[in-house]
Order: sequence, then C-alpha cells, then structure tokens
Amino acid sequence: MAADRFYIFSLLIDGIHKCIHKIKFDFAPDFGVKNVHMFWIYELGEHPEGLTATELAEKNMVSRSLVSRELECLRDNGYVILHENARGKRRNYNSRITLTEKGHQLANHIRQEALSVQSRVNEGISQEELTAFYATLEKLYRNMQILIRENGDTENN
Repeated sequence: MAADRFYIFSLLIDGIHKCIHKIKFDFAPDFGVKNVHMFWIYELGEHPEGLTATELAEKNMVSRSLVSRELECLRDNGYVILHENARGKRRNYNSRITLTEKGHQLANHIRQEALSVQSRVNEGISQEELTAFYATLEKLYRNMQILIRENGDTENN
C-alpha cells in the first residue's frame, strides 16, 4: 500500500511538473522570453532590491551556470540590469540583478497570468485544503532533500 502511494505520488508530481512546463512553454513566446526566464523575472519582480545569480538559482532550483548563461539574453532584451560588484566586475555570481522598467512590466504581466492559472487550478479546493496541501508538500520536499543528502548527493539540494 505505501509503495503504491509513493508510485501514485511520483506520477502525479511528474504530471503536475509537465503541466507547469507546458503552461510556461505556451505562455513564454507571448511574453517574448524563454520559458526558463518566466519565473526568474517573476522572482526579480518580487525583489526590487535585486538578487544575485546565486540567489536566483537557489530560489528557482536551477544551477548558477544556467542563470549566468541566460542572463545576457535578458539583459540584451532590456529586461534586467546586471550591476557591477564591489570589485567592478559584472559577470559574477554575487553581482546584483534588477529589473528594468520593461522587466517590471513583464513581471506584472506574468504575475497576472500566474494568478489566472492559479485560480483555475484551485477551483473546487477550499482554502483550508490548499493550506494543508502546501504545508504537507513543503514537508515532503524537505524530507526528500534530507534523504538525498543522507545518500550522499549534495549537487541538487
């Protein structure tokens, strides 16, 4: 029974992940960015003081090198500013990244679309159910991170 539960859980989480990826993939061209950029811009919109590449990578559970490679595209398209660090270097994992006015407009648009999607997928689910679900999901995630660390994999935590 427990093995069946984990199997079903895995299938559902994988299915949800694929749905989210599809939604991002479908919306990204409308916004003029790659799907990988959408939540980065959203996250930067939530942090007007800016984030570093390291912080952005951690918050979005991706590698710093991916963020570093893709930032130039966002900069070249006028969505972000890459600030120099104290040593005058711009390409550094600890340099601040902030949104331009164009980036803030895009972040607001992404936020509105995300709220619309969230409203649709939350239909028929009470606030209490959602609160319990997210609290449980966070606990499951933390427990899985602990399990992975115990098994010696430190790359993806």
